[in-house]
Amino acid sequence: MRIDDERYEYDGTYEDEVNEKAQQQIKKEQRLIDELEADADEHPIEDDEDDRDEQPERKLLKRELRAQALKRLEDSARTLKDYENLIAWYDRLDANRERRERYHEIPRSGDDIPLDYGAIKDGLYFPDTLNDVLEKQIRNGDFIDAIFFCPYDIHELVTEKYMSDILRELSEDNKFLLFLFAIRQYSSTRIAAIRGQTDRNIRKVRGTMLKKIRKKLLAALKDKADKQQPLTLLEKEFLTDNGVGIENTVG
Repeated sequence: MRIDDERYEYDGTYEDEVNEKAQQQIKKEQRLIDELEADADEHPIEDDEDDRDEQPERKLLKRELRAQALKRLEDSARTLKDYENLIAWYDRLDANRERRERYHEIPRSGDDIPLDYGAIKDGLYFPDTLNDVLEKQIRNGDFIDAIFFCPYDIHELVTEKYMSDILRELSEDNKFLLFLFAIRQYSSTRIAAIRGQTDRNIRKVRGTMLKKIRKKLLAALKDKADKQQPLTLLEKEFLTDNGVGIENTVG
């Protein structure tokens, strides 16, 4: 069977169309940004960060005044210019809220990683897989997590020796299960589909495995407390929840 070379000749048209579409989108976004910046300069909105040195009562008063001013804008908006000004207010408030929330976000690998951490929404030039946490660590010269990103090396991903010893003693099946649960954050239903088992069986095995880990962990932390070694807050809470007194331990 012969393929017609002229019919299947590749001329790069698809890349040209993609690049043209991307350039148009970039120009459109830049135009919108310029319009918003111009409108923000014309109608400045004070930022909450400027109020950090003021008294709490004055801060509350200014917030109330801003809320009332925004309410008046919403009620009086009639023309296109009024609505554009109102949208500029909304955009500024959303930007401030997202900035404050970003301080408490935990970056994760995968499709649900926040775009502010470098993931490309459409993956046109840089795929999402090149922006996950492991890839960024590799580019920065930190290879430890990437080297041990494996179910059977899960004990290398913890820093405490007693925890590493506990995880090293697990069977290979339990290591694989713990890796999917704790590292990959897979649900029991998804793991059941991967292993060809029922969801109930997966949850039962996980519960048994966690009981064994907690039992060994309790013994290790008791020994650590008896030796008056420093304990973290989580370690103290674990001992307290299991009925172990820690009044005389070093914090």
